[in-house]
Amino acid sequence: MSIVNILLGILLFFLIILIHEFGHFTVAKLCKMRVREFAIGMGPRILKKRIGDTVYCLKALPIGGSVSLDEDEENDDPYSFRNRPVFMRILVIAAGAFMNFVLGFIFCVIYICTSSNIPTVTVSGFYDGAVTASYLQRGDIIKEINGMSIFTTTDISFQLTNSVARDQGAQFYSYNFVVERNGETVRINDVNFASRAYAQMIADYSALLRESGAQGRAELITEYYDARSDEFSDSFKALGNDAANADFCGKVEEIIEKYKQSYPKEKNSLFLDFYVMPAEKNFGTVMSAAAATFVSDARLIWISLGNLITGTYGLNELSGPIGVVQSVGTAASLGITSLMLLAALIAINVGIVNLLPIPAMDGARLVFLIIEAIRGKPIKAEREGMVHFVGIMLLMLLMVVVTVNDIIRIFNGG
Repeated sequence: MSIVNILLGILLFFLIILIHEFGHFTVAKLCKMRVREFAIGMGPRILKKRIGDTVYCLKALPIGGSVSLDEDEENDDPYSFRNRPVFMRILVIAAGAFMNFVLGFIFCVIYICTSSNIPTVTVSGFYDGAVTASYLQRGDIIKEINGMSIFTTTDISFQLTNSVARDQGAQFYSYNFVVERNGETVRINDVNFASRAYAQMIADYSALLRESGAQGRAELITEYYDARSDEFSDSFKALGNDAANADFCGKVEEIIEKYKQSYPKEKNSLFLDFYVMPAEKNFGTVMSAAAATFVSDARLIWISLGNLITGTYGLNELSGPIGVVQSVGTAASLGITSLMLLAALIAINVGIVNLLPIPAMDGARLVFLIIEAIRGKPIKAEREGMVHFVGIMLLMLLMVVVTVNDIIRIFNGG
């Protein structure tokens, strides 16, 4: 990973945090709140200038920014944060996450615009030997898989990979689909997908055909062998009775035996045997696809947070700023499309996490403001400040843990 990609990762991280703080700053100004300081960057000040009541400054480290509103201080200033109407304070606190969502959507639009085509969730065709061709049809619009609504091709991949879909030793992965077919909603239960070992079996047979000649032989191995019943067809048995094809049939049996030994060892490694139809790129399809990508990313983040809480993911799988910068650098090396997809995911993630009711996060401040709106008077500033202080300490501890994880992964080649 080049130094340019690392710097690009730092710049993106800086932009996402800065736009968050700019949201707080802009709405605070619109609500006529006194903003003590608006800073670009962190650390020691390099430049500063006072305009009105606000000090604007540039700091040494390009890792975000900050806005000082004196949220946890009580005073008699009518323009102080705590003395403005509660609905204004709610708007100011929510503005940071809102701006992250706006930025995330912009990244989604750029991602779609820079893609070679706009993938849809409409089945366009099937690969050789596709098992799903027995269940799905060209033109099917995939609406649900195992109860999860499908908006993008990423949703298809995620649900097929993460759903429990195969019993131990079973050759096929099974899912329940809901599709729109000819304008009607159709529920298709137990749609089977084969393992990657199955796809390899088909590829190995194709290579054998090229090597030995295809005259008088089936184009696909599935015409000779039914993996679901584990039986050879009559045509293969007849072929085997011909001495001229004995060597060929022996090699076919070796391919099948290799498949039968491989598939039980695979876990969530199915062969996605259909492909989807691209959409014509115009303003409407770009906006629609960007919105679908945004919703899909937000849901995947929410699912991941739930998995973290339930223990499906461990703390060692979290990434901090170092890991984020490394991931951005890797995505940048793959091109603008990959970079924008990851940038959208990070921006939306920052917005969602900030809205969680965790002390020191915007979500916790919103909880305090909602309580104030209900009870008609604020919670004492020092009590709220203490809650947020504890939250900051815990977040700093978490940051140390994830930073150590990031460094360990780098040294381990991750």
